[in-house]
Amino acid sequence: MARIEAGDFKAFTGANLYLDRPAVRFTLRVDPRVRRADRIREAATTAFPSLADSGPDLPELFVRALVEVLKMDINLSVGRFVLEPGGEESVIAVESLDERITVDCAETVADWFNALEEARPFDFAAEFTRLQQKFDKTLLGGPTLYSLYEGALKRGIPVQYLKAENQFQWGYGLKQIRGRSTTVSTDGIKDTEFTMFKDMVADFLQDRGFPTPKGRTFYREEEVVAEAARLGWPVVVKPVAGHKGHGVTTNIRSEAEVRKAFRVALESIEEGGFDGVIVQQQIEGTDHRLLAVKGRFVAALQRVPAYVDGDGKRTIGELIKIENDTPARLDNARSPLCKIKVDDDLLDFLDKQGLALNSVPGNGQRVTLRRVANISAGGVSINVTGKIHPANIRLVEDIASNFNVTCMGIDVLARDIARPWTEGDFGIIEINAGPGVFMHLAPALGGSVDVPAAIWAAHFPAPRGERIPIVAGHNLTRKFCAALIERARKARPGLFAGSLTKEGVSFDGRVLCNHPRHDENVRILLRHPRLGFAVLSHPGAALKEFGMVHQGADIVIMDHPDAAEATLQRDLLEDGHLIVVEKGKVTIKRKGAASRSVAYAGAAGREAALLKVLEPLLKVLVAKYD
Repeated sequence: MARIEAGDFKAFTGANLYLDRPAVRFTLRVDPRVRRADRIREAATTAFPSLADSGPDLPELFVRALVEVLKMDINLSVGRFVLEPGGEESVIAVESLDERITVDCAETVADWFNALEEARPFDFAAEFTRLQQKFDKTLLGGPTLYSLYEGALKRGIPVQYLKAENQFQWGYGLKQIRGRSTTVSTDGIKDTEFTMFKDMVADFLQDRGFPTPKGRTFYREEEVVAEAARLGWPVVVKPVAGHKGHGVTTNIRSEAEVRKAFRVALESIEEGGFDGVIVQQQIEGTDHRLLAVKGRFVAALQRVPAYVDGDGKRTIGELIKIENDTPARLDNARSPLCKIKVDDDLLDFLDKQGLALNSVPGNGQRVTLRRVANISAGGVSINVTGKIHPANIRLVEDIASNFNVTCMGIDVLARDIARPWTEGDFGIIEINAGPGVFMHLAPALGGSVDVPAAIWAAHFPAPRGERIPIVAGHNLTRKFCAALIERARKARPGLFAGSLTKEGVSFDGRVLCNHPRHDENVRILLRHPRLGFAVLSHPGAALKEFGMVHQGADIVIMDHPDAAEATLQRDLLEDGHLIVVEKGKVTIKRKGAASRSVAYAGAAGREAALLKVLEPLLKVLVAKYD
């Protein structure tokens, strides 16, 4: 039976011989007896019309179909690939966000093509949906983290995943930041922790004269009931340590509702994490998320609780299903809205309005489904960045200036965000040190605000602000690396430097470790938070097995390279220097400049010539990254 088979998969966790970023390489075997190529092409182009202009060969059609699948119908940034035809067996490498997803996608496309060849049923749409749902559960399936990842790629900021730490690293050495969301390693840990405790935050805001509703923290139900009666209706009850609106009950107007709200707050708290319940005055107005990056206002979003509009025919339950089926609520890394989940809170809120899932609202009647407006609870987002009053912008920046955090989300209730907060009907309900950003990139209504761009500009304001000087080669000894680092230190005294050679990872001349995986050694070197200069030796065998991992180098040294080692030249930075050792001379090559050479004799002379050529370059290089 004629078959199309994808196999011999190999994942690269960073830049490699095929692509300058994480990739999966595999072989594609196409049996020459395949006879239904036209049927395969027709089905593939029906599913993905962009494939209509692909070449006549099945391997090209296969890899382009695979790329479309990897984009998950939400245009993920995974379009790069390499195809090396080889008769019946081709080598393919595709950009990859997740190894397991990429392999599954390749095998699924192969199964699809084989089913078409064999004229047997294959539900490609169902398989594609399965793959999309599988991707949603991966690390980059989350909208905020993916938005940060993609934003970094667009700006040429190197990013790598640190598996042992379960977090990402952007940049290298002393320029790096690490994290899994908008909370990163440079944020003050105490400030970040502080924002999680709503009671202390409320006290902080009140002490400094910022507008926030009056309220107190209690631990017993009777105390909560008494405080609610003292404050006067309506009130809000919420857990001290909560997030995404979990356990929050608003518009409480009776003792019975207070008691129920207390139980809801308790149920939302993880076991052993009870820090009390806050009772606050209710402020009338709509919910807004105001975002600051490095103390500067960036975006404002109005959040409306999930709702459906009646048509006089369908029940509320049916209207929710119709709304959840809209593209805006796919609930993936690119959709602006989350699903509306039918749970006890939604049912209770409907009941409070005298409604149920089987109620049929009138034509044009809007039914609000939840008390809270959080996007994660199905809320609708509206960009109001251009409407916010200057006084409210100053308020955001005044609050954010009190905290050493990169991103701060300030949640407020306001009748009209275009009016200054000093006129009343405005209250801060909480602040967040790790806010989501995708809601600003893709609001349900209004234009996009590129918050990731603002975040990366704040972290790395200068060109190449995320990089350190990197020298790469394939035949570099520990002795030579030490001599090179010594000369770099002459240009910048006190420079903390490291190298990777066959002996392992060294810092300041001392070998720290030698991991069996070359890619992990590269990460160990570039992960050091004090590293200001790096020299890496990549033997051909290591490049084939693991890749070079890091993205780009300022200086690349070629000393009679094999085919794999010669690939290092590909990632030389635009203004970098290529050093070529051949025929008894060391030659400096730079784009747009004349070559310069230094002759040598013997192994000792070669090293001396290299150092002579490199010394003046190092002075310029270390100064460039100051």
